[in-house]
Amino acid sequence: MIVVIDTSVWISALQFGHAGSTPLQAVERALRRDTLATAPEINAEIRKVLVVKFLWSSDHARRIVAAYFKKAIHIEISGALRVWRDPNDDMVLECAMLAGAQVIVSGDKDLLVLGAYKGIRILPPAGYLAMSS
Repeated sequence: MIVVIDTSVWISALQFGHAGSTPLQAVERALRRDTLATAPEINAEIRKVLVVKFLWSSDHARRIVAAYFKKAIHIEISGALRVWRDPNDDMVLECAMLAGAQVIVSGDKDLLVLGAYKGIRILPPAGYLAMSS
């Protein structure tokens, strides 16, 4: 299964994740059992939040993000998709569509309220973990 994980879950896993935390478990499951898909814009947003908001060094954030996405499907998005009011949500939706993802894992209420987009399920980390594969 192809999975896109949005920035809110990545930040929760990387900054606040501790052994057993739901966001970290979701990231670990995606790495272990599924295929991650991402786009340069998503990676840049993750790095920006880690550096600006949580004061990670740019180099450390870059290395960590690169390591997590080493085996991911890397998608080039156009940025032209305008479905939602937040362009960051649109880039996640576009990445998932172009990657042929089955699931978007998100903590973002604006995305979660959609439930699904063009057949792609949008689930919180706990919902993703509850899925059988």
